[in-house]
Amino acid sequence: MVNVILFIILGYLLGSIPFGFIFSKISGKDVLKIGWRKTSGSNVFKNVGAWQGLLTGLSDIGKGFLAVWLAQNFGEPVQVQALCGVAAVTGHNWSIFLKFAGGRGIGTLIGAFLALSPAILGFSVIFLVGLALVWNASIGTIFFLVAAIIIAAILDQLATVGLLPLVSLLPVFVKRLSPIKELSLNKKEVIKNRLIFDDDIPRWDLRIKRMVQRLTKT
Repeated sequence: MVNVILFIILGYLLGSIPFGFIFSKISGKDVLKIGWRKTSGSNVFKNVGAWQGLLTGLSDIGKGFLAVWLAQNFGEPVQVQALCGVAAVTGHNWSIFLKFAGGRGIGTLIGAFLALSPAILGFSVIFLVGLALVWNASIGTIFFLVAAIIIAAILDQLATVGLLPLVSLLPVFVKRLSPIKELSLNKKEVIKNRLIFDDDIPRWDLRIKRMVQRLTKT
């Protein structure tokens, strides 16, 4: 039991390493004060720079992978490995090194999934990539998590591998509500928009349509 707790704490600490903040600071910017004020690779890419965003994304994937890989290599059961992945996602979203600020956790989740079950990740991530290109990455994330849970259940792995996407629903969607102090019962529409679109404003228009419009204008 002590080993399990130690590995979960280690997973959280690995997830807490704020690569987005670090790479942005190197470039003279504070990513927590620009864009959507999160350390996610997408925010860094858009508001700091391309190479900083790419390094952030790869590093976030790497720390999720490492959290699960370490548990695997020390012979911990799959359930513990999955919980280490969840701990890494939680650490990324609420980093102990940033006064519990952080990112969205999707890159870290993908890294953990890559170590835990590349096959299930490969099938489920199609929804994330496809919908991110055609419509909206936040919508794609919902379908990605749901697909991963369903595939794990079909393969009779819901109680093992399936724990990763199932339990990760909590840190992923709670983070979408942040900053929670801005919310109240009379802001039901904002709560709904943040849960679905990760934004205060709903984005029903297709990304691919906007891309085509920009191309035709040029």
